[in-house]
Amino acid sequence: MFEEELQNNKMQILGKLAATLVHEIRNPLSAIKLNLDFIKLSSGELPAEVNQSVNSCLEAANRMQALVESLLGFSRKSNSNEKNSINDITDIAVSIMQNNAKILKIKIEKQLDYSLDDLVFDKNKILQVILNLITNAIEASSSNGIIKVKTYGETISKECIYTLEVEDNGIGIKDEDKNKIFGDFYTGKKNGTGLGLSVCKSILEEYNAKLDFESDYGTGSRFFIRFVAPNAEKE
Repeated sequence: MFEEELQNNKMQILGKLAATLVHEIRNPLSAIKLNLDFIKLSSGELPAEVNQSVNSCLEAANRMQALVESLLGFSRKSNSNEKNSINDITDIAVSIMQNNAKILKIKIEKQLDYSLDDLVFDKNKILQVILNLITNAIEASSSNGIIKVKTYGETISKECIYTLEVEDNGIGIKDEDKNKIFGDFYTGKKNGTGLGLSVCKSILEEYNAKLDFESDYGTGSRFFIRFVAPNAEKE
């Protein structure tokens, strides 16, 4: 119990440091963008290769700014009783993780059902869960791997369910480990905390949602977040 409290304190401190760092990055990044925009206004007086470099830098700065704004939005407090789109939260999560995946030569594909109704949840908490699942998928994948992120409606036991699915074609999970992965402090990673999936499951239970998975060792894994659809809750 003491170790769990210690780890939670570490994560809180790390979160505060990360939020401070993002705020500190925001201002100089804005200055860089302004200067690049100013240089671009003089593009007619510059060689073509210089213009190309400026455009490339500006594109990178815009991507960085989008990530900073997403992270700042994640750090703000939100009302847990608000209606949110699971697709919008998924878009943010993929946007945050996309560059990291590209560096590792891993492709993230999205297939989202935008006909799904909004759900009531704390957007920051659900974003945390989705980021965790995508991070795990990236870490389980090798170079040129593909991660598929999907949302869709389905009927399970005569109940209407909204499902978010994260699939990878990575290493997979051994049979002997499958009944352990949602346990506190279990981790198959060398530097893992063992709190990831356990925390995700606890967060989802707050919203009557379930976390489940399928995996074949050596082939890959599919993790599912399943919410009861709004129309199902009313019946």
